[in-house]
Amino acid sequence: MRLLFILLLVLASVVVGAGGAWFLRPGSEVMEVGNAAEDPQDLEHYSYVELQNQFVVPLTEGDTVTGLVAVSLAIEGKKGEEKTILHAEPRLRDAFLRVLFEHARADGFQGDFTNDTSMAELRSRLSAAALDNLGQIVSGVLITSVTRQDF
Repeated sequence: MRLLFILLLVLASVVVGAGGAWFLRPGSEVMEVGNAAEDPQDLEHYSYVELQNQFVVPLTEGDTVTGLVAVSLAIEGKKGEEKTILHAEPRLRDAFLRVLFEHARADGFQGDFTNDTSMAELRSRLSAAALDNLGQIVSGVLITSVTRQDF
């Protein structure tokens, strides 16, 4: 019985793996649809600078810390301006922390905080802070990771 179970498990793994490989093969419809939405000519004018450390934001209720949110960000800017963006990282981190703390105080990280509306608002406010600090070399801020840990 144990041998039969192992054989069924191996067979199921092979079938699932083959199905995944077929679905993700180069030139599949999913890949074409994803590439059709992006204009390669626009993308070659931008570069992305991942900020080194996560932003950690405390979640509070009154005087009690009830959780933490960790956010990773990247800056989308004009190609060739990566050093300028990295040089301004301390100012950017300060501005981003202000935005993230305000978002947390407004309960922006409560409930379904990853819904499209909430994330678009946060992304917009972060982008505005980046534009205030670096001007037109920045085209946007990308939220690359967000995690909430409740206590």
